[in-house]
This record gives sequence, structure tokens and C-alpha cells, in this order.
Amino acid sequence: MRLYQKSLIPISGVIYGQTIYWLTLLSSCLVLLGTIISFLEKDSPIPANQLLQSVIDGKSVDQIWHGIGLSAAPDMFFFLANPSFGESITMIGIGIGVSSVVPATFFSAYFLKKSRNPVFAVLAVMAGLLTCFAVSGITL
Repeated sequence: MRLYQKSLIPISGVIYGQTIYWLTLLSSCLVLLGTIISFLEKDSPIPANQLLQSVIDGKSVDQIWHGIGLSAAPDMFFFLANPSFGESITMIGIGIGVSSVVPATFFSAYFLKKSRNPVFAVLAVMAGLLTCFAVSGITL
């Protein structure tokens, strides 16, 4: 008699879940590391203690960035250009966590196709492409 029965979860669902799991775990480690570094570093262009105090004081977004000395809120290119700052590591970690659904969807589509579910495989690819299009910010 077998101790374990065959799993009822399709392999595509397991692959999707495992991809989300591991990328989220990586993301949370990067966010934690970036937060610790941002509080320890002295010469950051975005001082974490001043940023946190401004948020606690209830200042608006424009007031926060003007108080720090930046004319506007930094965009993603600022964080990618300065990957050694703690805030940049934190933002990259958040980006990985949020976008982890994209590779998970494409991996799941591959295993849906292998398990002879072509309709769901095509729908998964379409969902992945739609997500990539939405993240790109391109407007029609």
C-alpha cells in the first residue's frame, strides 16, 4: 500500500506557486536588506530617517520631496542608476516581488501546454503579455 497518493494539484499550478513563492522570498530579503542599509548609510541622497519622519508627520508627497531637497519624487530610473543605495535595493526588491507574476504565468503556460491544455496555455500567455503591456505604461 502506498503512503502517499498522487497530488491532485496540476503541475502548472505547482510551478506557478513555486515561482511566486521563491521570487517573493527573494524580494522580501532584498527589501529587508535595503531597509537596514538605508537606515545605516550616512551619505544617502534620500535620508531614511528624514523620509520616515516626514511620513509620520503627515506631509504631502510634494512637501516630503521638497524637504529632502529633490524637486520631484524619484522615478525607477533613479533607483536603477544608483543600485548601491539602501532605498534602491528596497525598490528593486519591491519591483521583483510585484512583477513575479509575469515569469510565473509564462512558466505555468509552458506546463499547461505540456499537459495538453492548449486553451489555458494560450490564455496564460495572453495574460502574461497583457501584464507586461500594463506594466510598461504604454498608452494607446
